[in-house]
Amino acid sequence: MVCGERKTMSGEKALSIAIIGGTGEFGRLFARIFREEGHRVVITGRDRAKGQKVSKSVGAEYTHDNAAAAKEADIVIISVPIEKTVEVIEEVAPHVRSGGLLMDFTSVKVRPAKAMLESAPEDVEIIGTHPMFGPRVAGLEGQTVILTPLRGGRWLDFLEGFFTGRKARVYISTPEEHDRTMAVVQGLTHFAYITTASTIRRLDIDVDHSRRFASPVYELMLDFIARIVGQNPRLYAAIQMHNPYVEEVHRVFIEEAQRLKEAVSRGDVDGFIGIMAASARIFRDVDGSMGKSDKAISALTSELKNLKGSVGKEVALRHIYSGKVHLGRVVSVDPETVVLERKGLKKTLKISNIELLSEEEALRWKREHLGTKQMDFSYVFPEEVDEKALARVAKDLDSAVVSCDVVDVFRGRQIPEGKKSVTLRAELMEPEKAGLIEELLQRLGGVRR
Repeated sequence: MVCGERKTMSGEKALSIAIIGGTGEFGRLFARIFREEGHRVVITGRDRAKGQKVSKSVGAEYTHDNAAAAKEADIVIISVPIEKTVEVIEEVAPHVRSGGLLMDFTSVKVRPAKAMLESAPEDVEIIGTHPMFGPRVAGLEGQTVILTPLRGGRWLDFLEGFFTGRKARVYISTPEEHDRTMAVVQGLTHFAYITTASTIRRLDIDVDHSRRFASPVYELMLDFIARIVGQNPRLYAAIQMHNPYVEEVHRVFIEEAQRLKEAVSRGDVDGFIGIMAASARIFRDVDGSMGKSDKAISALTSELKNLKGSVGKEVALRHIYSGKVHLGRVVSVDPETVVLERKGLKKTLKISNIELLSEEEALRWKREHLGTKQMDFSYVFPEEVDEKALARVAKDLDSAVVSCDVVDVFRGRQIPEGKKSVTLRAELMEPEKAGLIEELLQRLGGVRR
């Protein structure tokens, strides 16, 4: 796999990147991202049929041979289930070429780091990597990536530049610091959420019914819990069982839960208050946390309110996972779905999966993806006519009208007294719809110049 003269979008030499386990969701995501940049990508996976299908969908190549992929790549990424990571590292690492980079995408770092250091040749650079997001994201912007460099430094600059260039946040850590912190960030959080869900199940609580009584905080908590328990349980089991620091976190959590329970059982108000007050002191910016949580609570209803206010109007909705934009007139809205209509076709979308683009974003998307044509309309109107109102009415006339602005107002000897010439410039996706604007202006009393 020699890149030759292949260039990336930034004009640099394209790299050969092997993603071991690239048929999985995470490997597939990064195969697409690296291919978009212009790099050559080879993915591996045990299922040949799946591998060939995935490789075709992301524009990569596929091989069943992990070692062969590693030998020919500049960068080798291990992207397999946590419980298989060390085994695959030991298989692949000895084959990484001199001066190449070996990485892993695992949620734990201490054991994979040890395996990479022990198995890879000494002239291979090693950087443990943990993307702090799931494979459903549309891109890297705003996401966090943790890097744990173990050997060498040339490739660290490349990775930092690659991720920050796509507007991701990059943090440098060590495997030990990473796992200690993740034992709380992931280990404690997932443990508490899964335990809460299991408790609700054992109490035989109807979750949907309980939402009718819910505060916004409870609603958010349920959604976050559902987000965790609704995903791959094997992955979450591995995060709990392969982080060497999780057991200590569990022990302290259970001790604190017992201490709080005993305070409640004894009716010990002061004890309860003491635990809660001491806990609050670890948060340096409580007001900031209040503000962010208020925004999250407000977001539960703001999208629905905005969509209800847009019934009958054209909107652009972007799917938060795929990034696909849906354009159309809002036909109807309920608490769960919105129905759009465009060119006689209706589409139903889940509100939880979409975001409403601003007028500026929608206009930019139309120009980039649909193509437009500018056309001028000059008409004579009585002096008292509000030309800005004319432009607004023309803009709302049809979804094919992308924009409409007043570009000229003229009064002169050629224009009768008490009249003015108004020129509107409309941007149309469908130039044949110009007749609608002309008909509108004539109905409003305009005379074409």
